[in-house]
Amino acid sequence: MEALKFAAPATSGQIDIGTHVVGDLSGIDPSLLMDEDHLMTVLKEALEAQAFTILGAQSYKFPGEDSGVTGFYILSESHAAFHSYPEYGYIALDIFSCGASRPDHVLAHVARALGADETATKSLDRRAAL
Repeated sequence: MEALKFAAPATSGQIDIGTHVVGDLSGIDPSLLMDEDHLMTVLKEALEAQAFTILGAQSYKFPGEDSGVTGFYILSESHAAFHSYPEYGYIALDIFSCGASRPDHVLAHVARALGADETATKSLDRRAAL
């Protein structure tokens, strides 16, 4: 899966900082979206496969038997985060990279690992004004 590119090339008054990919993954088995350890492992494996440098991690399983999970990794290249909604078979992903690592490939890896039926992505080129 190749991420969509919406931004025009950097102008002379800008510098490219990185790529920020957000994804909406649907059609996922709700039991997977309630499993905090599984979700964190899937995202970690996806990040490591793309040579991201993990500096720290945190996750939280919301109270209630059928509740979702929020988790994130602090990366040397920036961050990766998710929030799951088991009641909808849905997980939202947010991955930003200011390095050579590919956040769109991380999102594709997670979608495959969770068996998502549908995946929608948006990619933003993050830039700073000079």
